[in-house]
Amino acid sequence: MGPKRIAGLISAVMLAWAPFSARSTAAVEAGAPPGIDKTVLPYASTEQSARLPDGRTIHLVCMGRGGPVVLLTAGGSGWSVSWAKVQPAVAARTRVCSWDPAGLGLSSPSPQPQTSDVMASDLEAALTARGIDGPYVAVGHSLGAYVSLILADRRPRSVVGMVLVDPSLPDQTAIFDRVTPAQQAWMSARPGPVPFLEKCAAALRSGAVRPGSPDPDGCLRAPDWPPDWPAGFRAALNRAYVDASPATTAAALATIASNMKSADRDAKVAINPHRSYGAMPLIVLTASEFRSPPDYPDAAKAEIPAFQAEWRRGHDAYAALSTRGVDQVVPNSSHDMPDEKPEVVIDAIDKVVDEARGAGQVR
Repeated sequence: MGPKRIAGLISAVMLAWAPFSARSTAAVEAGAPPGIDKTVLPYASTEQSARLPDGRTIHLVCMGRGGPVVLLTAGGSGWSVSWAKVQPAVAARTRVCSWDPAGLGLSSPSPQPQTSDVMASDLEAALTARGIDGPYVAVGHSLGAYVSLILADRRPRSVVGMVLVDPSLPDQTAIFDRVTPAQQAWMSARPGPVPFLEKCAAALRSGAVRPGSPDPDGCLRAPDWPPDWPAGFRAALNRAYVDASPATTAAALATIASNMKSADRDAKVAINPHRSYGAMPLIVLTASEFRSPPDYPDAAKAEIPAFQAEWRRGHDAYAALSTRGVDQVVPNSSHDMPDEKPEVVIDAIDKVVDEARGAGQVR
């Protein structure tokens, strides 16, 4: 995989070195021409970032008022802007906060392995630092569901509702090794951007790559941000990336790589045979379609029905964690539901918020 393609893959996650101000983004909004996506602007300010005891910052974006507080956790290598089509609508009903895991979006890199239990600890520390008390409705998409589950396990009195958006399954690596071996073999043969990120981090740390020096792999190449993002926003991101110190860029790349390769361990971390949520409002949203990549092998395609059956079985098990749990298959939907079917996600969150309020769990 060449550096140009890799740069495109990591564009959506390489904001850790973009400490631009709310003032600059306000100027961007004022001068943005028609056709520019302004929905990203609330996610561009560090005004609400939380400083942790170790000096790192975790970026929070909170909107709205009231309780319970809805906590939005994006899927693997995603960050707060992943919820741009969902969060403003939810904010009309209650307070809602999205966040950037370490090394992603506007959050600081971290020296710790980026597993879901570590990410949940960072989220808890950020909420404490910002004084954002429960009760909470935990919302997680894909791998982000693990963080929601762990948070509910740790804070059973604070988490009063949950929405899991096409969630990953506990121990799913072992499950799919057994049920869909061709799919797993195909995935294992595709290293993705992790080797590139780790190679670049090592080169920056050693001084082999530095600003102004030859950069044959494109380690310091500015990402291609979405073209409908405001030009000033993209320019600020590029300036911050290019001007970042080698140590900062190396730390960010290493953190992103750790996040990307944590899925197998996360599937184990998410296991909890004693998990039970009583009568907590819980909605699981399940995608109805599996859209295979163009180069998906025939053997893996033949396993799609088995994959979907296991996926649905796991989601039914999630719903069974609560006596009020529901697994809802969303017609004409794929895995990327927050972007493709935001209205369905919004409706599910609203229902859980209303149920939590009706149960008297919100003062």
